[in-house]
Amino acid sequence: MSDDYPKLNNQSKKRVGEFLSEGILLFGKNWLTLIIPFGLLFITGIVIKNLVIVDLEWQLILITPKIELILEGDPYLISPEDLNLLLNYLVVGLSVIFFDGLFPTLFNVIAMCLVSNYLYNKFIGKDTKLIPELKKALNGRILLVILLLAVAFSVGYVLLFIPGILIFAFFIFYIFTYYSDDSEHPIKDARNLAKGEFWKIVGIFFFYNLIIYVFDTIYYMIIVNFLNANASWYNPSTRDYGSIILYDFILNLVPFLLTPLLVCFLTSLYAYLKARKEQYLRYQIPYQETPQSYEPHIKEVISGPGIYCPFCGKYMRVKFQFCMHCGKRLEFEV
Repeated sequence: MSDDYPKLNNQSKKRVGEFLSEGILLFGKNWLTLIIPFGLLFITGIVIKNLVIVDLEWQLILITPKIELILEGDPYLISPEDLNLLLNYLVVGLSVIFFDGLFPTLFNVIAMCLVSNYLYNKFIGKDTKLIPELKKALNGRILLVILLLAVAFSVGYVLLFIPGILIFAFFIFYIFTYYSDDSEHPIKDARNLAKGEFWKIVGIFFFYNLIIYVFDTIYYMIIVNFLNANASWYNPSTRDYGSIILYDFILNLVPFLLTPLLVCFLTSLYAYLKARKEQYLRYQIPYQETPQSYEPHIKEVISGPGIYCPFCGKYMRVKFQFCMHCGKRLEFEV
C-alpha cells in the first residue's frame, strides 16, 4: 500500500475482523470527542421524534384495547367497522415505527457526515482538528446525503428491509466522499469504493446492530423494574413532554453511548478501500502520461509469460482473469 497509509502497508487483503478491531480501537481513542456532536444530535432526534409521534402514540393507546377484543373474538364475525379499525391501527402503528426509526437515523447520518473526515485523518495519522472539519462538513451537499442515507434508507428498511440494506451497502461511503477534496463525483466515487465489498459492509452493519442489541438487552433487564410509562403523559389534556422525552432517552441510553461506533468501523474500511484505489491508479497513470509507449507496453505485458497484478503488485507466471494472490478481477483482453 501507499506510504501515506502506514497501517495499510503490506496488506493486500483484509478480513472483516480486522476492520472491526481497528474500528473499536478508533472508537476507544476518540469516544470523548465524538460523543459531543453525536450526543447533541442524538438528543435532538429524540426530542423531535417525540414531538412528532406523541399524538400517534395516544391513538395507539386508545385503539389497543379495542383491537385486543377483536383479536380475541371469532374471526368470522368481524364487522366492516372492525376491519376499518384494524386497518387504522396498522397504519398508525407503521407510522410510529417509521418515524421512530427515521429521526434517529437522520441525525445519526448527520453526525457521521460531520466527523467522517476528522476520523479518516485520525486513522491515517494526519494532523486534524474537529471544529474545522465540522465547519467544512456543513455545506449544501449534506442534504443529498440525508435524503439518500436517512430518508430513502428508512423508507426501504422499514417497509421492505432489503432495499434499505442495499442503499446502505451501495452508498454508505457517501458520508466521506460528499465533501472530499479529491472527489469530483461523490456519489459515483462512493459507489465505486463499495463495489465488490457488499458482504463486508453488510457484515459491519449487522455486527454494529448486534452489539447494540446485546448491550441494550442487558441494560433493559436491569432497568425494566424501575421504569414505567404513564398513559397520562400522552393524554392531550395532561400531556407531559418532559417525562416522555426523558423516558425515551433513558430507554435509549445504550445507543446514545455507542452510536459513534458504526462510523469508526466504516472509517477503517473506507481508508483501506481508498488506499487500494489510489494504488491501482498509480499503476495506470504512467500508461496515460506516455501515450506513445502505451500500446507496446500493454502488448509486452499481455504477450509475455506473466503479468503483475495492478491491485496487489504480485507477479503471476500465468495470466488468469483473477489475481491468484488478492482475488481481484484483472481487466485485459486475453
